[in-house]
Amino acid sequence: MKRKIILLLPLVLVVAIFAVVRHNFTPVSSAQFPDASKDRRVTLRWGSTAATEDLVSEGMRKVAKLVEERSGGTLRINVFPASQLGDAMTQMEMVIAGNIDMFMEGSNYMADWGVPDRYIGSIYFQLPNEEAFLRMLKSDLYKSWEAEFLKKTGLRTLASNWVRPPVQFASNVPLYKFEDYKNLKIRSLPSEYTLASLRALGTNPTSVAYNEVYMALQQGLIDATIATLDAIYKMNFYQVAKYLCLVNCNFVNNAAWINEKKFKSLSPAQQEILLRTCQEVGEWYSQTVKSELQSYVDKMVEYGMVVINYTPEERAKFAAATKVLIDKYAKEGRWSPGLYERFIEAISE
Repeated sequence: MKRKIILLLPLVLVVAIFAVVRHNFTPVSSAQFPDASKDRRVTLRWGSTAATEDLVSEGMRKVAKLVEERSGGTLRINVFPASQLGDAMTQMEMVIAGNIDMFMEGSNYMADWGVPDRYIGSIYFQLPNEEAFLRMLKSDLYKSWEAEFLKKTGLRTLASNWVRPPVQFASNVPLYKFEDYKNLKIRSLPSEYTLASLRALGTNPTSVAYNEVYMALQQGLIDATIATLDAIYKMNFYQVAKYLCLVNCNFVNNAAWINEKKFKSLSPAQQEILLRTCQEVGEWYSQTVKSELQSYVDKMVEYGMVVINYTPEERAKFAAATKVLIDKYAKEGRWSPGLYERFIEAISE
């Protein structure tokens, strides 16, 4: 009993500390926004697949609260997290059709909805680090993808700076070097490009529903899973996986989208308030996520998980394996001519 109390106290302190960090958000003064108090009253519906307690959902609620305050109550947002309005594909169809007004999801969905060039940022190991990923998000290339997405779907990007933790591997097999990945049974997203990336590493990827990954790892149906670092902790994968492989295979971000017809129906003041607030909270989200990651790793290690890191030389082997895919897709004409060169330019210092 004493041992349990000793372990509990530091955990309580950690939770308290990060509760302060999470809510240490000083918004821009409403006085710095245009006056929308006399504009037509509008209520928007904003859906997502993120869990209700997820930081993404907390950020969405912050946006709703600030937008209502800054607009003088003329612009309200009702938030629907946790797939209340349907799965990701259903909600994407709904916001395109105008049946809901806004949608928050991983920006890689642009690739499935008219912007195949966006897939180049989803090929594993082609982004060397988070700094390169952030440069991509701010590049003219990325802005051109958002413009094409608007043209093809009628969805405007309000913010794309909700940067998530890097994608890692949780495994029951020790994976210390590139060669260890051969024939690994690994859970993948049901995405052609993700599956292709994992096959290029020599693994045997299989699609497993997200809510079934824990049991699949526990029962040995798969050896490993891909997941963002925070998800490995929050979904309790560390309880049924022995190794945390910090390989940084990909970097991802969420985007806030709005139906363009709905956006144009707002007053100029409401538009500016909505745009700036989504971007401001996106910065808070990204910083808060990053501040919590080390605590997650520490807790998983305390539980018994073994952390595996990789040298730049070892990671280069992974990058070389997936670069073959880029050459293949370029040759097949799936992407715009010269895309790889523009991609390298966008992510380089």
